[in-house]
Amino acid sequence: MHQLVRCSLLFVLAAIAQQAAAAGVIHVADGDCAGLVAAAGAAPGSEPALIVLARGGTYNACKVEVKGKIVIDGAGATLVPSQTSSSSIPSDTAIQVDAGAALTLRNTQVGVAATTPAKPAVKTPAAPKFCCIVEEPWISNAGTLTLDSDSISGAYLGGGPLVIAPTLLANSGSLIVRNTSFVGNVQTGDGVISNSGDIDISHSTLVTAPGYTASALIKATAGTVTIANSILFNNGSSYPGPACNVAGGTVVSRGGNVFGDASCGLQGANDRLALDLHALDFGLHGGVVGTLALDTTSPALSAGVAANCEATDARGLSRSTQTCDSGALEVGAGNGRLSASGISGLYYNAANNGHYVTVQRLYGDQALVIWNTFDEHGVPAWLYGVGTVAADGTIHVGQVAQNVGGTLHAGGGVSGATPTLWGSFDFRATDCFNATLTYASPNAGFGSGTTTLQRLAFVDGLDCQR
Repeated sequence: MHQLVRCSLLFVLAAIAQQAAAAGVIHVADGDCAGLVAAAGAAPGSEPALIVLARGGTYNACKVEVKGKIVIDGAGATLVPSQTSSSSIPSDTAIQVDAGAALTLRNTQVGVAATTPAKPAVKTPAAPKFCCIVEEPWISNAGTLTLDSDSISGAYLGGGPLVIAPTLLANSGSLIVRNTSFVGNVQTGDGVISNSGDIDISHSTLVTAPGYTASALIKATAGTVTIANSILFNNGSSYPGPACNVAGGTVVSRGGNVFGDASCGLQGANDRLALDLHALDFGLHGGVVGTLALDTTSPALSAGVAANCEATDARGLSRSTQTCDSGALEVGAGNGRLSASGISGLYYNAANNGHYVTVQRLYGDQALVIWNTFDEHGVPAWLYGVGTVAADGTIHVGQVAQNVGGTLHAGGGVSGATPTLWGSFDFRATDCFNATLTYASPNAGFGSGTTTLQRLAFVDGLDCQR
């Protein structure tokens, strides 16, 4: 009897130990492909609950096959398929989710690592950076796959005799695509995503690289593809392809989508057809994975349906809950948009260099505005005041002061400066990059007027980003 109890107890302890091991967190060192493959491929019941990759790490030619239920947090790491240049042998599948298995992949770059772009933003997208010709899908899912805040870029699905290129992501199971960017891929095969299962796409950006892109972004041979608050633009310059090729499946809109052609049949609330996305560059715009920056004239801005707005964008920054942007990146995202701390920074008039306006958001709805300018005699004038920030981002400074009569003593401080009432300001930030300053002064040397401004510098860590 005691022996039976002891055996039962050992069995229970062994089961508990196995569960504890399965619930663990595994950190995989930079470049440790064998460690990643082993951890992700553990049998059901023995798999880790979470695999964390090295921040900004690179994992080359890792063929990850998921058999259990795991989460991989890339922390900005890049999974590079087995090919490293467009002249080498076509690639193999980088991620495979077996039937009955489940993978959540987040904060991970597949293909190429995005780099931080130079500021201010260029008005034309940078040339795409390719890593691999695709023979097998980079990602193949027969189970349940969630792509959360990822980027997939740099695939070349065609060209010359190596055009085998079925698709970039083949889905025959259940796929959720959230805050994810498929950007800078050139394809002539079966499209970026080929579906015979079910897909739910939310706040994602699917934009191909300029070039020979005759195939669709989404090819649906069966199943249902549901799309919300997303961007679908097929940018092929030689042979533009459609956004969708619905060969037997169904595409459903939940609204808030922006697309370059009507092939998807999207007719939900606030869905809009646009000829130009007004995109900027693809790179690290404040997050750990690549996102596509948008110009302030992009039709994707404030195009999202409020009911579909995610809490955050691909960078983890807060979205507007009422007028969120379509796509993976929220322009001006964070604790507040332009009406909050994102207005802080340095502005100038490029046509009249030497005049600078500094804006610093203070506590509550207050902001400090300083204008370094000149009077009618060319004498430098330092004008400043604290005003109230309105909901539209306008700062009204009703009492602007000017310091006059100050003297700088050699080797010492300033004495004799007297603040005098100068007039008033209205500073208006129209977007993250442009503003106007309207001023009025009873001083005949200044008078009244308006000057246009461009942002010269951002304050580090604040939320008005591309």
